[in-house]
Amino acid sequence: MVFKERTSRSKGVIENGRLMELHLYPGNQCNRECDFCTVFGAPKGWYTEYTAEHLDATLRTVMLHEQGAIKFYGGEPTLNHENVMWAIAYIREQGFQGAIVIYSNGIQAERLLAILASDPLGKTTASLNYSIATGDGAPQMPLSSLRKLEDHERANPGAIAIGHADIVDSGRGVDPFTGEVTRPKDAHRCPHCYPVLKTDGTFHACPFAVENDAPHFQLGRLDDPPAAITQNFERFLHWLDTVHEPYATQHDLPACTVCWKHLHELPTPASK
Repeated sequence: MVFKERTSRSKGVIENGRLMELHLYPGNQCNRECDFCTVFGAPKGWYTEYTAEHLDATLRTVMLHEQGAIKFYGGEPTLNHENVMWAIAYIREQGFQGAIVIYSNGIQAERLLAILASDPLGKTTASLNYSIATGDGAPQMPLSSLRKLEDHERANPGAIAIGHADIVDSGRGVDPFTGEVTRPKDAHRCPHCYPVLKTDGTFHACPFAVENDAPHFQLGRLDDPPAAITQNFERFLHWLDTVHEPYATQHDLPACTVCWKHLHELPTPASK
């Protein structure tokens, strides 16, 4: 395949009270309804546009220099590509110099390519869903879309990556997953992803469990001081290492399964 998996960056990096990365989530509306979807994506899913208020909160929370990264994901960003392009223009106008990543199923290839081309700094890239790009575990995207994206990647190496093959037990999860049984499905250690700002105005600790409203994941609201958000995220990371992972190891459970099915047995990160 033309697309390569994106190299992972350091986790949990905070500099001068700012996160190295932040995910932006406008809802789970999608043009697919995959049985493994972590956010319950569906055509009837919810969606709220990005506004200046959301983006200003983003710019107060994430590193603004070249090491920073803002990641657009959710149901499917290309369903509302004009709002995404407006958001990219806005954060660039406000001085954000870092990377921008669009997580997409790639089905609406022309819209996805328009989003990539809209970045005045030319630093917006895409990451495709592994199952939909390969057809392993989901109906493959139309070949006409796949060819357009492959051609773009050949002409612009590194512009479009492919997501990891792991199946995460969150949302609709691993059951019933119809892909290859050899694909990774378990690890006691949480991957320690960066948090999410949702367009409902809340900061959430986990992009995979973003539709889970448990108090364990709540980091604050968009009008809270950025230092409070980062401090709550640091507490969450400490909780993962000292409470969550030991529980997963003791009970021989994948990390996401703990959050999906056993979270009620664990104290919240703020608990003493």
